[in-house]
Order: sequence, then structure tokens, then C-alpha cells
Amino acid sequence: MNEEPHAFENPVAKAQRSGDADPEVGSTGSEKSRGSEASAIAADEELPVNPPQSLGIYLLEPFILILLFAYNFSSTVLKNKVIYQSCTAGFGYPDSVCQLLGTKNTTNETMKIEQQVQPYAAKVTLAMRLVECFIPAFCGLFAGSWADRFGRKPLLLGSFLGYGLQYLISAAIAYCAMHTQGLVSPWWYVLSIVPLSCLGSSVTYSVAAVCFIADVSDGRARSYRMIAYELAIYVGLLLGSLGSGYAYEATDAYIVFSISAACVFTALLLMALLLPESLPVSNRTLSTSSTDTSVVSMLKSLGTTCSKPREHHNRFMLITIMVVLLLTAFVSDGSNAVFYKFMRIKFHWTVKQFTEYETVGILVPAVAGSGGVFFIWSLRKCTKSAVLWLAMVSLMSHCASSLMKGFAWESWQIYVAIGLGVFKSLANPMCRSMITNLLPADERGKIFALLGVSQALSPLISSTLYVAIYTQTLNTEPGIFNVFSAFLFGIGIVLLGTVWQKNSRNQAYYEPVFK
Repeated sequence: MNEEPHAFENPVAKAQRSGDADPEVGSTGSEKSRGSEASAIAADEELPVNPPQSLGIYLLEPFILILLFAYNFSSTVLKNKVIYQSCTAGFGYPDSVCQLLGTKNTTNETMKIEQQVQPYAAKVTLAMRLVECFIPAFCGLFAGSWADRFGRKPLLLGSFLGYGLQYLISAAIAYCAMHTQGLVSPWWYVLSIVPLSCLGSSVTYSVAAVCFIADVSDGRARSYRMIAYELAIYVGLLLGSLGSGYAYEATDAYIVFSISAACVFTALLLMALLLPESLPVSNRTLSTSSTDTSVVSMLKSLGTTCSKPREHHNRFMLITIMVVLLLTAFVSDGSNAVFYKFMRIKFHWTVKQFTEYETVGILVPAVAGSGGVFFIWSLRKCTKSAVLWLAMVSLMSHCASSLMKGFAWESWQIYVAIGLGVFKSLANPMCRSMITNLLPADERGKIFALLGVSQALSPLISSTLYVAIYTQTLNTEPGIFNVFSAFLFGIGIVLLGTVWQKNSRNQAYYEPVFK
């Protein structure tokens, strides 16, 4: 897996602790409302302090870590099995020949077979991505309402259940393929995505997780908890990549999928027993009218909230930052659809070599992400736009890394690309923080719902486009899609540059947003 699978991490539901007004009120009110907010904050300071929260609220990140470990533990192995079964069941080549694909024992014959098989396997992977997009995108419209009405925990449990079922079904398919010399169609893996899609996929768990964090934290603590959540994702991906190659070489694909399923179901059980619900019953939405659940009315409400006029160019900034987040998700989904195939055809890497690369590729941004906390503090001493600058640096890091991958002709240059992408983990949390600070509490849910649905649908275009670019350039320069990624990140840098320009004209007003 080339990019993190958490491009959809957006709080869709309104997140507010019981009895507390959200302190991060957006900048759309008048000066009079600012005075009222200041008075309310002063009044709140005189109220008794809320009772201490349960330590169970800190279990969310470990559970997310386990989920992402299971995801990355099986991700590359699943892609490898799709290629292998495309070779055997799709093209009818002997098992002994197809077993050599993706190994160090490549010959001219196997290289020709790989070039023939990869476009077919890319279509299977694309179909899996499309199935994973349609239903979750529809669920994303209602995820905020569900989270507000039923709480955050049910959404988390449902998403974990979907992932567990996916790995169980994948294990069964791989087991059958092992006992039939690979004569099981790779299209059966599309079936494994169906229960995951019906339960919301990453859209559901990311919505619930970010809303959970917003419920139990506020102010600057929320920003640091968001970074901790991001680090949990990276550590989970890191551990998954670290163990995947070795486990696959020592056992078989169905064992790898079974381990992922066992991890997810264990986390599901512990979550049901130990994780508290962050949204009190008294704060839940009880309305069940048809206007609250109509897709048309909900889309109209989302569009109205996003497009309505705002003070001090806030609408322009809001839309621009949302486009930047959509660009990063677009590149992540598209690149992830073809990057493993690119590494096999370009450098003839095995599963173990690729997972070792993934391990380093996740570790470096994760360390940089943890250092980003201290970097923010140091930047705040010398600039009033620390969060904005970090987002721009992150996109520059993305761009440089993609260019290096696109023009690499030796394996070691792919590792150089990791170094150039050291700050890439900071783009999402910084942009989310800016959007949160630009909006009043009662509008965040609608804006992030629109963004979440857009990101969930982006693979419909990105995966199709990247697969098309890759298959068309497979016999000439298969890495050209990386240059296209760099171009899109360059557009993101330009967009954030326009945000910086607007900010520089009124720094006193925007200091709370970007500091």
C-alpha cells in the first residue's frame, strides 16, 4: 500500500461534549457575537469543572492501530494473490509458472507473462475499488446523522465487523485457490468487499473516530489528539508491513488473511466491552422526520452550507482547503491502485521486498508526524500561520517524492523518495484543523459530510484514471503516473498559496485559524 488509507478521515457529525459549548467557534459571526462568545467563555470558567473522564476514552487509538495493522498485513498479499490467480484462472497458465511471478526467479518468459497478466489484474483491483466506493459514499451522507442519533460506538463496531468479514471471506477464497492450484477466479475477491462496503468501510470508522475525539477533547488538545490518531494509523500500517512479508513467506495467503481477521474480531470484542460511548444520550439527535433522511434535502442542505457567503473571504478559503484535501485523496487512491504493480514490473520486487519498502515508507512520515507536534510549537514562535505553512511543506514533500518515484531507474532511488516525502503525513491533519477553525460548531458536520462523500467517490475517477494511464504506458514508461501525481500536488501548493495570500492581508483576523 503506497498511501495511507485514511484519506476519508473527516468528522461528519457534530462533535460537542455534553454541557459545553465548542470553544472553536468559526469566524463567520459579527463583532457583537464575538463579544457574546467571550462572555460565555468567561461564564463557563466560573462553572464547576466536569467530572474526570473514563480512561477508556484513550483506547480508541489502540483499536484503530489494530485495524490498520490488519489492513496492511493483508493488503500487499491480496494484490499478489489477484495477480497470481489472474495468471492461473484468468489466462490458464500452469501453477508452476505463475508461482514464479513476483519472485527473484524471473525469466524472459515470466516477464512477458507478467506484462500480459497485469492489465487483467488491474481490472480486478479496479472493480474492488469501485465496489468499495459506491455504497460507502451513500452511507457517508447519513453517517453524521447516524452518529448524532445512535452515538459513535455503533459506527465503529459496524466498520470493524465489515473488515473482519472481508478477511474471513478472503481467507476462504485463498484456501480454495491453494487446493486447486490457483484455479479460482480472482473476481471472487470482489465478493469479499461487499460486506465491508455495506457497513461503511473507512468512511464509517473515520467519521466515528474523529467525532469521538472531538467529543472528548477541545481547544489545542483536540489538535494534538488528532495527530495522535494519525500516528496510530501510521504505526498500525508500519507494523502490518513489517510482518506481512515474513508471514507470507513462512506460511500462505490464507494464513495471513486469517491473522488479519483474528486481530479485527479481537479488537471488535474488546471495543464492545471497554470503549465508552462519547456522546451522552441527552445530546443525541432524536428527530426521525423524512426531511432529515431525504437524500435530496440533505444534499441541498450540504450545498447551501458550503456555498453561502461568509465574511473575510472565508468561503473562498474553505472551498480551497477542501479542494486540497480532495486532491490528496484523489492521488492516494489512484496511486495505491497501481503502485505495487509498478514496483513488480519496474524493479521485479517480491512481496517481502515491497513490504520492507512499505515499512520504511510508513516509519519515516510517522516519525516526522510525531515531530510535527514540536515543530508546530516552534513555528508558532516565529509565524502566525504555522498550520498553513506545515500544510504547504507537506504538499511540497508529496510532490518531490512523487517526482523521484516517476524518474527512478534504480531501486535505491525509491528509498530516496521516502526521504523526500518525510513530511507528507502532516497535510491531512493540518487542513482538517484549518477547516474546523474556519467553521462554527453547528456547520462542521455538514461541511465535513460533503467532503467525506466527495472523498469516498473520488476513487471512481482516480482509480479508473490511474489504471488507464498505467496500462497505456506499461510497455514504455510505467512510472509516468507518479509524474501526474506530482502535477496534482503542485496544483494543491498553488491553491494553498492563494490561501496564504488572503491570510497575509488580514493576519490579525486569521491568526486563530492558522496559528
